[in-house]
Amino acid sequence: MSHPATRPFVACALVALGLSTPPARALAQSDPPALSAPRVAAQLGAGVALMPIGFVAGGKLTEWTVERLGVDDPRASRLALGGAWTGAALATAAGPALVGARGPGRGHYLAALGGAVAGGLGSALLVRLNDRTGDDARPPCRLRCTIAAVAVFTLPSLGATVAYDLSRR
Repeated sequence: MSHPATRPFVACALVALGLSTPPARALAQSDPPALSAPRVAAQLGAGVALMPIGFVAGGKLTEWTVERLGVDDPRASRLALGGAWTGAALATAAGPALVGARGPGRGHYLAALGGAVAGGLGSALLVRLNDRTGDDARPPCRLRCTIAAVAVFTLPSLGATVAYDLSRR
C-alpha cells in the first residue's frame, strides 16, 4: 500500500508515461532522419533555459490571479507554487518542441510535456534521496551532490527532449 503523500506522484508518473508514449500509427510509419547531436543539445539547452522563466511566470501569474479572486494568503501561496511548477513544465517542454520543429520530422508537444513531467518526478526523487537535513552526522557531499544537482536541473529537459524526439514522424 502506498503512502498517501506519494499518490499524486504516482498519478503524475502514469499520466506522463501515457503522454510521452508515441501513438501506434507513428511507430508504424518509417522513421524520420536521425537528429544531429548539436540539435539535440540545443533542444536540451532550450528546455533548461526556459524552465526557470516558466517557473517564475507561472507562479506570479497564478498568485496575481488568485489574489484578485480573494483567496487568502497561505492558500494563495500554495496555489502559486502549483502554478509555478505547471509553468515550469509547460516552458520546459516548449524548448525541445521549438528547436525540434525546425528539423526533419515533427514531434508532439504533449509528448514533450509528458517527458518534462516524468523528468520532473525524477528530479523530485533525486532531491528526496539527497536530502541532507536531520541531526545525523554525514560526511561532506561533494561529487555526488554536484552530479545530483546538475541532474535535478536537467532531467525535466532531458525527459522532454527524449519524449519529443521519440514522437517524431
